[in-house]
Amino acid sequence: DNVASQLKNPVVGKTVFIDPGHGDQDSGATGYGLLEKNVNLDIGKRLNSKLYSAGALPVMSRTGDTFDSLEERVNKGAKAKADIFISVHANANDNNSANGTETYYDKTYQSANSLKLAQNIQPQMVSALGTRDRGVKTAGFYVIKYSQMPSVLLETGFVTSPIDSNILKQSAKKDRLATGISKGVSSYFK
Repeated sequence: DNVASQLKNPVVGKTVFIDPGHGDQDSGATGYGLLEKNVNLDIGKRLNSKLYSAGALPVMSRTGDTFDSLEERVNKGAKAKADIFISVHANANDNNSANGTETYYDKTYQSANSLKLAQNIQPQMVSALGTRDRGVKTAGFYVIKYSQMPSVLLETGFVTSPIDSNILKQSAKKDRLATGISKGVSSYFK
């Protein structure tokens, strides 16, 4: 029964490129004892595992504390012939009251499909984390601007927020987040 239900998942056989942002000398945002690069990698690995279990073919830009340029990340996604590109990040703001979860897409390539992907993932992340819904937005972030497949950049929460950083420190919450993103990916492919 489990195998049969797995094979019905629309994500089966789809190549999902997972890009945990930052790495190595580039820690990304910092706050409340968190380094963004570590949060991104932890979530990315959990997402990789969930998607693999669902029958997808996930490919990660990094699986350890390494660094690739933005161009290298885009090139790795293209080389993997990915069906979709997901860049995982955590947000930061000088004002520690800024909090919540948001998803970005770019209109350069695959605008409609990138928007659809963002709209499928965003509510799943908010539901999984219980964070404030900051919505789906457009931005010209390099990895989503130059990836030619449908692509999104996820801002899971603010490491500079006492509320969000507490959530991002919890293994159970990050696991629920990965499950939520995976569900969003599956519903995108329906």
